[in-house]
Amino acid sequence: MTLERTTSVKYLKGVGPKRAEALARLGIRTVGDLLYHAPHRYLDATTVTPLARASLGSEATCVGRVVTTGVLPTRRGLRVFRAVLRDDSGLLECAWPGQPFLERQIKPGQLLLVSGPVRFYHGRQLVPREFIVLAEKDEDEPGRGMILPVYPATEGLSHRQIRGLLHQHLDVLLPLAADPHPDALRARVGLAPLRDALAAVHRPATLEDAERGRRRLAFDEFSDSRWCTRGRGSWPSARAPGSASRSSASSRRD
Repeated sequence: MTLERTTSVKYLKGVGPKRAEALARLGIRTVGDLLYHAPHRYLDATTVTPLARASLGSEATCVGRVVTTGVLPTRRGLRVFRAVLRDDSGLLECAWPGQPFLERQIKPGQLLLVSGPVRFYHGRQLVPREFIVLAEKDEDEPGRGMILPVYPATEGLSHRQIRGLLHQHLDVLLPLAADPHPDALRARVGLAPLRDALAAVHRPATLEDAERGRRRLAFDEFSDSRWCTRGRGSWPSARAPGSASRSSASSRRD
């Protein structure tokens, strides 16, 4: 079928009725809504430290497969979730004090990105301030050296699954975005073309690319609100219907 911005998202490959219901809880009902579902933050995986080189006292971002997991009690009664990661360089233990519930989320075979300080506790140990599941046990690894977008998510639909949907369909969705601003205006104020901006938001090569894309979308939102405030009707919207309300809701959740 031919896609339009108003086409129901359930017709995209990999969605279906059940996942469409979860997307609807995020305000995503059409393919246009999905295209404008912007990440609320990014993880920089361009400077990943091999596990064996994570040095004591440093802040490190590492990627590795989970080998083993477990919950261990301490003498003070604190329960610590631990996971041992492996990459081509070796092994490293990660510890989450007071978070035993992570045993239900982090499983052997998953590919994790972890970021935090490296300390000594019966050996080198990284204490993640943040972690993200990059791939499940039987899934292919995403490309290394990536800027990873993290999307607003909901129960039954993780940010990883949303990232996968956008990665799969972005090249088909981008042509649906019609730029409301003429070339002369974009050149005068230094705006990227809309499709380039959306590509940079969802698939940035650098954090700077992502920021340039976000600035363009913010300009469009400001232009829309300013035009409507003057009571002169609606500016031809560069955004999908409902995207402004989703953005505000995401900000409140964060």
